Amino acid sequence: MLTVTIAGLALAAIPTTTLADHIAGHDNCDPTFPVPIPGEEHFTGGVLFVTAIGPLEDDIITNTSFDITYVSDGATPADEIQLHGTVQVDKGFAEFIVTGEDLGFGSGPGTFKGTFSTDALNGVVWPSPLFPPHSTVDLQIDAVNGGIGGYAYFVDSFINFDVIPAPPCAPPCPADLDGDGIVGILDLLALLAAWATDPGGPPDFDGDGTVGILDLLTLLANWGSCP
Repeated sequence: MLTVTIAGLALAAIPTTTLADHIAGHDNCDPTFPVPIPGEEHFTGGVLFVTAIGPLEDDIITNTSFDITYVSDGATPADEIQLHGTVQVDKGFAEFIVTGEDLGFGSGPGTFKGTFSTDALNGVVWPSPLFPPHSTVDLQIDAVNGGIGGYAYFVDSFINFDVIPAPPCAPPCPADLDGDGIVGILDLLALLAAWATDPGGPPDFDGDGTVGILDLLTLLANWGSCP
C-alpha cells in the first residue's frame, strides 16, 4: 500500500473565481503522486478552486484525511470556512464537505490547525474524461455564506490518502485455447483438430510451424486451471 499526498492547496484566491493550473501526474511508482505544493496560499477574498490529476483507473483510494493550517485576520471567522472535495471513484463523483466548525476552529484572528478523516472519497478510481487513465481531485474552499473576505491564507494543507494499485493483468495462458480459464478436454480437442498444420500461433506453442508432439506436451503440462 502506497501512502500518497494527492494535492496541495494551490494559487491565491482572488475576488473572482479562479481555477488552478493542473498538477502533472506521476506513475504509481512515485511515492508523491502527484507532486504536492507546500507553502502559503493567500486569500484576498473570493473562492479558491484546485484541480489535481489523481491516481490511475482501477486503483483503490482508502484512508482519506485532510490536514489544514489556516491563518486569518478574522474578517471571515475561521469556523465559517468550508472545504469541498471531489474525487472520481466508483464510476461517479464522491464528495465531502467539512467546515471550520467541524475542525474545531474559532472566530477572530489567529492560526487554526485541524485534521479530519473521511471515507466519503474511498473507492475504485474512475478516470476523468479529460485525463484518462488518470482521475482528478478537486477542492473548493470558501465560506458558509460565500467567499472568504479579508486577509487569510492556508499553510501546507493537503488531502492525503492511501492508494492500493490496481492488480497487474493476469499472465497469459496460451494453452487455454477456448478462453474458459481452464486447460482441459476442449483445448485438447482443438489442438488435435489442428494437428500437423501451421496455424501461425496457438496451438503451435513452440512456433516451429507445425502442431505436433511438443505442442501436445506443452498443453498437457498446463492441464487444469490457468494461474
